[in-house]
Amino acid sequence: MLARMPSCCALCGRSGKQVICDGCSGHYFSGRPPRCIQCANRLPRLDGDNPALCGNCLKQARAFDATIVACDYTAPADRLVLALKFGGQLALAPAFAQMLFAASRIGVHPGQQPDLPDILTAVPLSAQRLQQRGFNQALEIARPLARLLGLGLQHGLLLRQRDTLPQSLAPDLEQRRRNLRQAFIVPPAAMMQIRGRHIGVVDDVMTTGETLHALAQTLRRHGASRITNFVFARTP
Repeated sequence: MLARMPSCCALCGRSGKQVICDGCSGHYFSGRPPRCIQCANRLPRLDGDNPALCGNCLKQARAFDATIVACDYTAPADRLVLALKFGGQLALAPAFAQMLFAASRIGVHPGQQPDLPDILTAVPLSAQRLQQRGFNQALEIARPLARLLGLGLQHGLLLRQRDTLPQSLAPDLEQRRRNLRQAFIVPPAAMMQIRGRHIGVVDDVMTTGETLHALAQTLRRHGASRITNFVFARTP
C-alpha cells in the first residue's frame, strides 16, 4: 500500500510535505544510465560523448526524434504510476514533472545541451476513457512541467478520436500499429500551431513506443519539424 499524501512520503511513509522525500528520491531516482537518444531504452554503455541509438531504433524508423525519461518502469516507480493513473493520487503529478524537469536539464544524453520544444502537449485520452477516469494523467504531469520549462501548454493540439485497446493486449508489433491506426487527429484550430515547430509530447509511461510513434506520425503529417517525448517512466 502506498502511504497517504501529501502529509508523508508516498514510498516510505516518512512525515513531511514532500510527496516523495529526499531520501527516497535520492535512493530510487538519482541514477542517469546511458539511454538511446530516440526511444530512451537503456544502453550498455556509450562511447565518447556522441548520442547513440539502440538496435530497435536502428531497425525500425520512429516518427519522433528524442525521448527524455525520469526513470525506468520498475519498482517502486511502477507503484507510483499506478497510484496516479488508477488511484487518482494527483499530488504525484507535480513530483513526476519535477523529476522530468531535472532529466530535461541533462538532455537526452549527458553532457549534451538540451534542445527544448516550442510548445508542450499531452497524449490525449479518448472521451470515453476520460469520462471513466475523470482526468488525463499525462495532462496532469504536463501542466506543472510546462511551468517548470517556461513553455506554453496546448492540450487540445491532438484528439484521440476513438478508444483503443491497451497496447499490452496486442501481442505483436503489427497488431499494436493496427490498433493505433487513425487513432489521433489534429483539430483544424490547432493546425497552424504545429507547422514548422518543435513539439514536446508528455506521457506517464512508455512501453513499446507505438502510441508515441502513432501520435508523432500525426504531428509530422501536419508539418511538425521535431518531436521530443517527455515520459516519466520507461519500460526496460
